[in-house]
Amino acid sequence: MNKLLNETDKAVSKGIDKAIESASSANGQDTTAQRDKSTNTHTAEPRNNSPLQSYSKYDFVPGDSILYAANFSDDPIGELPSGWNSNGSSVVVNLNNIDGKWLRMAQRSVVLSSNEEGFGQDFSVEFDLVFDIDFQGWMAPEFRFGLVASGEQSPTSNKLLNEQNGDKSFYVNISPHANSGTFSLDSYEKYIRYFNSPAKNDNKVQTWYGRIAHVAIQVQKERVRIWIDGDKLYDAPKGVAKNGEFNQLFFKLASSPYKDEQIGVYVSNVKIAKGLIPPRQHLLQNGSFTTTGILFDTGASRIKPQSFGVIKSVADLLLENQQLRLQIVGHTDNVGDDKTNLTLSEQRAAAVKEILVSTYGISADRLETFGKGEGVPVSPNDSEAGRTQNRRVEFIAS
Repeated sequence: MNKLLNETDKAVSKGIDKAIESASSANGQDTTAQRDKSTNTHTAEPRNNSPLQSYSKYDFVPGDSILYAANFSDDPIGELPSGWNSNGSSVVVNLNNIDGKWLRMAQRSVVLSSNEEGFGQDFSVEFDLVFDIDFQGWMAPEFRFGLVASGEQSPTSNKLLNEQNGDKSFYVNISPHANSGTFSLDSYEKYIRYFNSPAKNDNKVQTWYGRIAHVAIQVQKERVRIWIDGDKLYDAPKGVAKNGEFNQLFFKLASSPYKDEQIGVYVSNVKIAKGLIPPRQHLLQNGSFTTTGILFDTGASRIKPQSFGVIKSVADLLLENQQLRLQIVGHTDNVGDDKTNLTLSEQRAAAVKEILVSTYGISADRLETFGKGEGVPVSPNDSEAGRTQNRRVEFIAS
């Protein structure tokens, strides 16, 4: 009964759900759950309308170099994304009134991305998350996302579908309730718990339902920080084990008494980036700073709220250095025609300037804007990772 699921994809998913249920019964998996005391249902909203101001305390800045990106644009509806691995029937779908393609998580399943490379010691991970659950009084299934260092195993190994430990790992558990929810953080070194933050009940969880909630993770050696929808949920200085290198992002959806069509948990727009050098350091040392962390609506210049952390870091530097002047240069990938992309890049640079002027009071005469369209790529446009790297904003000291 998911309000957001496209009718065509409902038909595809209905058959898949039956297959999931049959396979789960054959494997003897337990679907017993406690009854949720909350009985109110939540009406799904069609899209994320969070204003940029709601991210006013957001200080997430993504990594410098795109390692991996996936938005499923080239993947067929009704199938698992190419190269991904799963022990269930999670598939790509469209959603009503929410752009793009989304991976719909099947209950009782684990999904591994197609990434094969190590993330390094300092990196960021981002993805978009949508909960669309038809609450009917029972406990909804727990959703888990996390990272694992697979060690000698391949990052997409079937072994990781059975247990997500490897050399080290960490994960966030989210238990959605009708009017609230709980979340917790755990990390392991092999099979020994390394860090635990007990489950916390918070009404903010219900604000993630029925729309896009952006998840952002920073890892700097042992330190892990996690934000959802602009709120920093965790900042653990010794949150993950020192040894080993993370190389896989995984998602897991537990079982529940609900029918599969009543549970909508969707993920998309995955981005993993290496290196976490602060913008301040880039600008002061190199005279320029390039970021893929300022995001826009597809084919438009409207800035997405999760861009606030990067913009704020640039604004802070301008406020502290009153003599500093910046050129803001927009760049696009090669999707679309040259003329349209050139205009779009100019409009996006101007939108960044407007935020700096109107929100932070930066004098407009300290900022120049330019657009270079698709003309100066820094990566081949033949993959989503390459196109993501090319969709960037450049700040140049002048």
